[in-house]
Amino acid sequence: MVGMRESAVNETSNQPGARPSRGLVVVGLILGALGVAALLCGAFIAFGAGFRLAPSVPFGEVMTVEVSRGDHAVYVTPNDRWSDISCTGDLDGEEIALRPDMTQQGVLLPEQWNAQGSFAADTSGVLRISCDGPVPDGLFTVGPVVSIFALVGALAAGALALLLLVGALVLLVLARRRARA
Repeated sequence: MVGMRESAVNETSNQPGARPSRGLVVVGLILGALGVAALLCGAFIAFGAGFRLAPSVPFGEVMTVEVSRGDHAVYVTPNDRWSDISCTGDLDGEEIALRPDMTQQGVLLPEQWNAQGSFAADTSGVLRISCDGPVPDGLFTVGPVVSIFALVGALAAGALALLLLVGALVLLVLARRRARA
């Protein structure tokens, strides 16, 4: 009788449903890890620029900051008078021209900023810039450009993360049900 019980236990542990549930758990965990990575990537795309801004300066003062080659943006205190704000500056003695960019977005974290315009630096150098306008206690800063395309990329990464996390949850629930059966 003891021998019969051992063979019955061995037969139940080798059932076709027992092994795939372990595989489902592994695949579910991998999908979950990929989902978390996609979520972090989307968050970095959406909010990372706000953590790479130069220290802010009050309107009317000159900010001096070293910039690298590439595109940069000027952000100002949130207001409804953006058309009345003017920013002028030079990069290593050459005047820069801010270009209004309809795809440029404001920054939300760690503090909210409105996009004022952007400029391209052909080489790295020292930027001297000043902004002024009819905004009480207005501040400005310089940082990376956040475009609508970056936000679309962040939304795509977030959607992918959601799909991966839901898929992982479904697989883990399915594996748990198979293990109980």
